[in-house]
Amino acid sequence: MKTGIFLCTCNKTSSINFKDVKKSIKDADVIEIHDRLCQDDGLAYIIDDIKRKDLNTVLIGCTSKRQIFEDVVGDMGLRSDGLITLNLREHCGWIHNESDATEKAKRLINAAINHIKNRQVPENITVDVGSKIAIVGGGAVGIKVAKDLSKLADVQLLVDDIKTDCSFCDAILPHNATGKCDVPDRCLVDLDGVSVHIGSVKDVNGAIGNFSIEMLKNTIDPEKCIECGRCVDICQKNAIQSSPIYSISNVCNKCGDCVDACPVGAIDLEREECEMIKSGQIIALGDWTFPAQAGIHVVNVESDDPLEVYKGAMSATLNAISNLGKIEKQKAVDVNLDRCAAGKSEVVGCKLCETACQHNAITRSDDHISFDPMTCKGCGICTSICPTSLPQLRECSNDMIDTQMEILLGKVKKELEPNILAFTCSECGLAALDAVGRKHTQYPAILPLFVPCIGAISEAHILRAFDLGADGVILLGCEKCQHDADGKASKSAVKFANMTLHAFNLGERVKLACSNADRPDAFVQAVIDFAETLGPSPIKREGAVRLDKTAKRYTILELMRSLSSKTKMVPEVIEKDTEFPFASVAIDSSKCTVCNACVSMCPMDAIVKRENKINFVYGYCIACGMCEKACPEGALKVEKILDFAKLVDLKEETIAQSELVRCVKCEKVYITKAALDKTISILQSAGDTDEFSMKERIELLKYCEDCRVVVALEKLLARAEVEK
Repeated sequence: MKTGIFLCTCNKTSSINFKDVKKSIKDADVIEIHDRLCQDDGLAYIIDDIKRKDLNTVLIGCTSKRQIFEDVVGDMGLRSDGLITLNLREHCGWIHNESDATEKAKRLINAAINHIKNRQVPENITVDVGSKIAIVGGGAVGIKVAKDLSKLADVQLLVDDIKTDCSFCDAILPHNATGKCDVPDRCLVDLDGVSVHIGSVKDVNGAIGNFSIEMLKNTIDPEKCIECGRCVDICQKNAIQSSPIYSISNVCNKCGDCVDACPVGAIDLEREECEMIKSGQIIALGDWTFPAQAGIHVVNVESDDPLEVYKGAMSATLNAISNLGKIEKQKAVDVNLDRCAAGKSEVVGCKLCETACQHNAITRSDDHISFDPMTCKGCGICTSICPTSLPQLRECSNDMIDTQMEILLGKVKKELEPNILAFTCSECGLAALDAVGRKHTQYPAILPLFVPCIGAISEAHILRAFDLGADGVILLGCEKCQHDADGKASKSAVKFANMTLHAFNLGERVKLACSNADRPDAFVQAVIDFAETLGPSPIKREGAVRLDKTAKRYTILELMRSLSSKTKMVPEVIEKDTEFPFASVAIDSSKCTVCNACVSMCPMDAIVKRENKINFVYGYCIACGMCEKACPEGALKVEKILDFAKLVDLKEETIAQSELVRCVKCEKVYITKAALDKTISILQSAGDTDEFSMKERIELLKYCEDCRVVVALEKLLARAEVEK
């Protein structure tokens, strides 16, 4: 990979010392400085170097005019990910003095270069969506959409009834002066080419290209119905429609007259038979409730005007048409579910990621969860909330974030005071920084680390920043970009990080800041106020701890031990009924048989068996609760509690044990006394068998599995000899 770096002074209006910046860049094939990079003469530099040096990656340190450079890179045949832009003007040169602007620019450029060198190769996902589209509900609008779409796709119309209501027709079709329809052949109930299913939708499962719609069938069986019309004639409620197929609407009072009148027994008012309808996509109109995911186009128009509803439906229809056939999308998240705590052996456990995902990209089937890459928006909330970091953003993994922080906060010749890291949303947060910079508004030289959404930042990332030398941390994003209700993920991460810092007497050093490009002054004032509260972090000179594992829980444990070492204290903070995934486990020894059920269910090895003991390591427990649900004796209880002292000390605690029992013949240890007593209790309630009495069976339990077979056989043979 060959990288070219092009820096712009913006006609010498930037305070950055670009010559000094150029000297600090080590890992680049070309470094150019120009006064007007976005003009024709500047663009010519870029084009010439790409040709001569055979560059495949270009880093532009200029303004926010990305589109200009995208066009050049595209014309030169470079991939879209071959262009990296840094807005050094608005983020450094127009808002800081020369010293701070230059130092900040150096760090941002070196972090960007590292990202270029270590980023993953993009991976595309292809899905064959097919040509089937199911239109659910919508009355006359749904019928009209089905007719329009049937010319392009294989359309299925799912409705609870068909009504010949002309109100919509009156609104959209031409009429003559008498008010009568001029085009009766275009009647909305003429549904040739559309497969009609009448009934009610019960459930929807699957993903784009392979949806399964479970539908409660029409109370009139179309396979039996001979369309004689007797039911229509006798119905006093006018609840039965005959076009396009015979069906009964919701106004039916179940009087049963139609059932008696039907000569072929096609009507069953209590019919609850379901059919499964397959479709590649779904357009949902009306009051139906559907999950928001790829391939499901929900029409939400708050209007009684059928024309407005139709316009909304047309927008959804165009989206559905664009997906017909095969579609391709870049994969955003890698997922390894080998140690997932979502469930096991029909026991449901952790629900953190599926609850946090607001896009329905994570779904559950019994004790397993699955990720839909086509629905995933790449916000990264699942990656930040998972205690074991099983999902990872491809463009922003824990390893990559950690490396970026090391470069931005690492050992440098000149300190920024205070040293503030700002995890920044690459959409709204970036827009806010651009807006502030355009106004030339001065504020402290915070170091932005751009992420898809600040919801992707966990408490582990925040605490790691302090370990690497930060004085303060800001999460810069808006409620919309946080992708979850009220920014819950970000607020939770900030709360835990501040709670941890308080526990080690480091004060409050983390702030969740709202990025509002329309109110740049408010953002600036928030940063200034925050910076003024920060003194130098007492641990910033201690050196960062080495992280052998970057999964969230292991990172937190390493950082807790590091904080304890650096502050020379063991925190005493305990929070009961905590919202965070930490818990203590207690076992009632009078009930526990040391059977191994809890041990086998624990995905984190927080519960381990040591011969006749059950041991527990508090720091590893993620409060999934599967151990409690799996315990056959009901002996185990999980209590949500956050205990910082136990996070520092990862010792094993014995929570249950039982005396070991040896075989009376070979003296091998084969069972615990608690398990033996439980088995004896079961045998006592079972009584005698044909082969052995209850007393004899209990006696056999004194032998191990191997010896028991031999002894039992000897007893049976001896009994046979006596009977002879």
